[in-house]
Amino acid sequence: MSGTRPSVFSDIPDPEIDISGFAPKGGPEGRPVPDETVRRVAEDGGFPSRPLRPRAPPPRRPTVKSGRTVLLNARITQRAHDRFHGIIESERIRYERGELMHRVTLGEIVERALAALEREMEQTRREK
Repeated sequence: MSGTRPSVFSDIPDPEIDISGFAPKGGPEGRPVPDETVRRVAEDGGFPSRPLRPRAPPPRRPTVKSGRTVLLNARITQRAHDRFHGIIESERIRYERGELMHRVTLGEIVERALAALEREMEQTRREK
């Protein structure tokens, strides 16, 4: 070879590259080993097989579409972070007690906080 890499964009083959020795494989390489031979060798080596047990599919949780598809990325203080997640934890406990019909997410808490802020701002405007 010439020591340089051939161009992949060239339509003219490089005369120094001989690829005549390469050909596609014709078929499977040899015969597969019978299952009984594999079992016997595995057991002789101390690897006994376990009986197959049919697996039940994992239970699926119902998917709830919340409509929340826009990501909000903001820097907040650790205290604010802890307050948000404290509220979520208390709402999770209420959900587990049966007081709520759905799990509350961080997105819902942010929306509820915005609604409360807007109510407060409207009340402040009325008082002036």
